[in-house]
Amino acid sequence: MRRVVILLLIGLAGGCTPTTALRRTPRSERVATSKPPVARFGPVSGVVDGERNPVVPVEARAPAAQAVLTLDDLIGFAVSNHPEVRAAHARAEVARGRMIQAGLYPNPVFGANLDQIERRRIGEPGLQINQTFVTADKLRIARSAAAHGVEAADWQAVTRWHDTVYRVRLAYYELLTSLRERDVMADIVRVSNDAYEAAKAFEKRGVGNRPDVLRASVELEQNKLKREVTACRVEAAWQSLRTALGQPTLALDKDALARNALDAQPPAYEWDALLMCLQERSAVLQEARAVIAQQERLVARARADVMPNIDVQANPYYDADGKDYRLQLSVIGPLPIYDRNQGNIHAARAELSRVIAEEKNLELQLAERLTLAYQRYQAARQQVHAYDKTIVPEARESLRLIKTGYDAGDKKFDYTAVLQAQQILFQTQLAQTQALGEQWRAAVEIAALLQQDHLAPECSAR
Repeated sequence: MRRVVILLLIGLAGGCTPTTALRRTPRSERVATSKPPVARFGPVSGVVDGERNPVVPVEARAPAAQAVLTLDDLIGFAVSNHPEVRAAHARAEVARGRMIQAGLYPNPVFGANLDQIERRRIGEPGLQINQTFVTADKLRIARSAAAHGVEAADWQAVTRWHDTVYRVRLAYYELLTSLRERDVMADIVRVSNDAYEAAKAFEKRGVGNRPDVLRASVELEQNKLKREVTACRVEAAWQSLRTALGQPTLALDKDALARNALDAQPPAYEWDALLMCLQERSAVLQEARAVIAQQERLVARARADVMPNIDVQANPYYDADGKDYRLQLSVIGPLPIYDRNQGNIHAARAELSRVIAEEKNLELQLAERLTLAYQRYQAARQQVHAYDKTIVPEARESLRLIKTGYDAGDKKFDYTAVLQAQQILFQTQLAQTQALGEQWRAAVEIAALLQQDHLAPECSAR
């Protein structure tokens, strides 16, 4: 009897351990399996499966002082310190912990059995051991569903990473555009002031009239107001950039900013390549597909729940009257006659249909946003090309010819004509700057929709 009891205890204890040992999957294996590049987020603080993760620094540091501060420097700072990225990574670790918990076998329940103990009678002292045996491979199915939940959480973290990058890029190019607009507006105000002074001088000499002076004054005041508005846009753009970096009070060196990035050659996108890239690279779609896979496993789990778990109760005890060791076994389980989990199975199937439809709807929404961004990009790029190749060169050539004639004493060209030619040139340069800003804003939105790590031609013609 003692041997029987010992073997029974060993068997029950062995039933508490899953057949496949649980271990924390290395990050490299997780990336190779589910494909979301979670390694870019860095570690999250805490203990997972017995392993202590390094703690993410709470205090962010500004980018190191250097001659030129590039967009990549700003992005690297943002994704290392922005709280949204770290929160998304923590949510992924939460899902990973739930996956571990989903595969754990139920613990046995031990208790003392002191039945029939009286004042002068030992009775039948013993133990009561209860163990639930999980049937129909429910634990493996549950762990598989949770693994897809981890994959969805990883993809969601990738989306949050790209959202942060998108905001930094957008604020960066908005800042570059507003800085250049401010410089051009300063030139326009200077020329307007020269025109106003010239109009007053002509009026004093009797070769001008009062309406010309008033018109020049109105134009000067309007341009001064536009310059002030542009200066306000610059300050707002600086604050937007600091906020996008996750540090609204961060001190940045304005002189170190790489301001020539606005003139860089943008990628040449092609619509078919963009659409294919959207379907293959979008972390939002990948997350939706992982949710679909998870729900498919949940449907399988609902079907498996039709088979009830079995509760085994063992009561080894000592019979004092008969001076003998005895063992009582009980096997208990519900009979699936009326409740066969029909409602949960129906709900799980309906939920699967819903997530499949949402994935298709999400794909259509992303394609629509990509279409609008691509149209904006194409229109802005055509404008930039026209300003680069025709409008600005012709305005510059017109100024050169008028100034040459004025310097040579040609009576057809007076000082007012020179100022007007200068103002036209600056106005075209201002419009060119605005077209450049719109071009890069559209390119940044396309890169965000395609989940591109860099504004590189990964999904473009070159």
